[in-house]
Amino acid sequence: MARPDLIPDDEGAGRFLPWVVAVMVFFAALASAAGMSLQQATGAWRQDLANTLTVELPAAGGAAPAKLAAATKALRETAGVASADLLSQAEIARLLQPWLGGGELIGELPLPHLIDVRLDPDQPADLSLLARRLAKIDPGLRIDDHQLWLGKLMRLSRSLQWIMLVCLVMIGFATCAVVIFGTRAAFAAHQEVIELLHLMGARDGYIAGLFSWRALATGLRGGLIGLAVTAGALFLLSRLAADLEGPLFGNLSLSALNLVSLALLPVAAALLTALTARGTVLRELSRIP
Repeated sequence: MARPDLIPDDEGAGRFLPWVVAVMVFFAALASAAGMSLQQATGAWRQDLANTLTVELPAAGGAAPAKLAAATKALRETAGVASADLLSQAEIARLLQPWLGGGELIGELPLPHLIDVRLDPDQPADLSLLARRLAKIDPGLRIDDHQLWLGKLMRLSRSLQWIMLVCLVMIGFATCAVVIFGTRAAFAAHQEVIELLHLMGARDGYIAGLFSWRALATGLRGGLIGLAVTAGALFLLSRLAADLEGPLFGNLSLSALNLVSLALLPVAAALLTALTARGTVLRELSRIP
């Protein structure tokens, strides 16, 4: 028996379902891309800043070189310190260049003296003891512990990722609600044909399959439209974000695995649409005597 066209594309709520799915996939892809990009950036921050700290001495007079040499020697002799390297003024200027530019402003500013310190991850240094040793050399020596800033940054990153996950769940629920509404409307519009098939001996699974296959094709079509729009939006955002990539933001581009995950969103949307439509039809059929 040929399958009747129970849900024509040009009538009822079926006309709008592909566009609704496209919008849902677009927002889901944007939220997923933002979450994956944030996770990738925080991973880079963690790798760069873990087990590091900076010792700073404000710009001073002629005694600064001797104090810096003594501070560097004290750091290297402290248990738990893997290395301590005094940064040159050119290196400090290069670190400040993304924020202050490469003009003459950096050359006119009194730059502080910085010592880059790498800690031994297997033997953490006693920072309080280290601070006391440095204070004896010069009270102006200040320890900038990156772990405090990194911890706050990681908590913020995790909170944002959870918010994006909640957004994805809400988008999924909204998609299911739209599919349920559209499927019920199509079921009611073709109820006479459905009851006739039911009387002729068609099983509930067969009738539900007619709806689910139509929903699968519709969801996949809408998902591909949404993915195409997302690809254009992400390309535009990547061009705009290229100027922001640097010490603070790192590389904002997505990995190949992340891109594959985004490419699978239309398939996930189609499966969700098909399963929701099938469940809705089976529930409606159970009410038919």
